Amino acid sequence: MKNIFKKFIAMLLIVTTSLLGLPVVSLAAPIGTDTLVQLDQRGELLNRIQGQLARDDIRAQFLQQGVSPAEVDARIAALSTEELQMLSAQLDELPAGGSVLAVIGVVFVVLLILELVGVTNIFTKV
Repeated sequence: MKNIFKKFIAMLLIVTTSLLGLPVVSLAAPIGTDTLVQLDQRGELLNRIQGQLARDDIRAQFLQQGVSPAEVDARIAALSTEELQMLSAQLDELPAGGSVLAVIGVVFVVLLILELVGVTNIFTKV
């Protein structure tokens, strides 16, 4: 029994050490300018939206809807670039002072996008 176990271990060691000599294939390619610009735009959009949603009155609306501010930040970060652009355009259309109705509308739009993406199930409870 010990002899079979020793042979098995020896064969296993032979196979694994022989695989160590094989070259590892790695794929590296330069990043295109378009990709870099898109990544930069995404970062700017994300920072701008999170800055706008970091206001106390908006955070209070999120809490009233039962969504924590940390969860909102995580969900906003999970949105695609196109969704971030849509949300940013909708936030830009709101008046500077913003009304309570506008804030509720923004919260609804964010929650709707998150529902459609499948991140949350808020509207199934209603």
